Amino acid sequence: MNNSIPTYCKFSFISLNKNILESEAWNSLSIKQIRVFVYLYSCLQWSKDKKKWIVVNNGQIEVSSDIMRKKLNISKQTCSKAIHQLIIVGLIRLTRVGQNKVCHKYKILYEVVPQNEQRWKKYPEENWANECPKRPNSLNGIDTRFKPNPKKVD
Repeated sequence: MNNSIPTYCKFSFISLNKNILESEAWNSLSIKQIRVFVYLYSCLQWSKDKKKWIVVNNGQIEVSSDIMRKKLNISKQTCSKAIHQLIIVGLIRLTRVGQNKVCHKYKILYEVVPQNEQRWKKYPEENWANECPKRPNSLNGIDTRFKPNPKKVD
């Protein structure tokens, strides 16, 4: 990996409290899935409001999977599976499904959202597999596909 290009976006630290580290949601993740989560978390933009830091872009985190894959040095399939697993365990949520060269938009559901939005605390009793992005239905050429027993020409 090239050390001259930073892997993550600009951020100083990420704090993980004991509750998440001991949760089933966190412990069901692989190291690559954790790296994808940290990458998405690093894309949060912070602003100081009086004496408190607040997140400005949660729910609007737009990340190209190509850039994320190159920076984390992972394959397309690994990246896709990581995103799906993070959605399933409730650590992130899609706010926009990207298509045709438009990126997905993500929302982090850990620490920067109110308690009632932190889905990961409800895992494994609940999961959000139904919210994972699905491949578009590719029915091109369904009528012209080869048949197992083609009719003979007279």
